[in-house]
Amino acid sequence: MREISAAIVVIVMWGLWAFLFKIGSQEIGIRKALFYTYLIGAVISIVIMLYTLPGKMELNRGVVTIIFATLAGFAGTLVWYFVLQKHEASIITSFTALYPVVTVALSILFLKERISLPNAAGVMLAIIAGLLLSL
Repeated sequence: MREISAAIVVIVMWGLWAFLFKIGSQEIGIRKALFYTYLIGAVISIVIMLYTLPGKMELNRGVVTIIFATLAGFAGTLVWYFVLQKHEASIITSFTALYPVVTVALSILFLKERISLPNAAGVMLAIIAGLLLSL
């Protein structure tokens, strides 16, 4: 039950983030909004980096994978910011929230993970919801 509560907190915080970003960026423009977003993000990142500083820096497959994951995440976020400027937050945020479908598909294909029939039905319903949102 704790996991569900934590997930609900994440959903609420991300929903609040998208909503407030839309309002703020309309007020000050996308360039200033991105500046302040990444300024605050840099400060938070420095604190996290200091807290998690590894004893020895290394470059291995895991580190390279994390680098590519971070680049993909930042690229997607930047595209999301610009799309949000031109379209309704309620539609764009709901539609892009389907990204776990990609994770599920890649996990099944490459990690050989299995999902239950109810989970598969949930993924299909999410895709249908995304299609309906895009109309």
